Amino acid sequence: METAEVTNLFTSVIEWVKEFWEGLDIKGWAQSIGGSSSEAVEAAVYFGSGFAVGFLFKKYFKFVFLSLLFAAVFIKVLEYNQVLTIDWEAFNSMLGFESTADVSTFINSIFDWIKMNWIVFASSFVGFLIGYKLG
Repeated sequence: METAEVTNLFTSVIEWVKEFWEGLDIKGWAQSIGGSSSEAVEAAVYFGSGFAVGFLFKKYFKFVFLSLLFAAVFIKVLEYNQVLTIDWEAFNSMLGFESTADVSTFINSIFDWIKMNWIVFASSFVGFLIGYKLG
């Protein structure tokens, strides 16, 4: 390709991007799918948070995992030797779980939350995946 052809191609691509950007109406698009600009900002914040968590997760997974594992084993050893007493019912109620809740109830509540907050979940999940990939 000659220099003139490359320059013309580059110019046409730049013009296309300008036309696309000027024609892009994010507010109108968000309202057409039933959202608002505040939901778009919220999704962007959760995307950024998910990206940061995914990036840091890949970088520091071993350290965080081993630290949490050591802490859990240490707490269970202290509880077994009766140095530490944990009121698990109070702990579960503090986290918002019912005392009779089992794993299926917990999983159902997670899926109910995802259904109610699908934009937040999707933007966080995509941000996490991209952050993990780039981390």
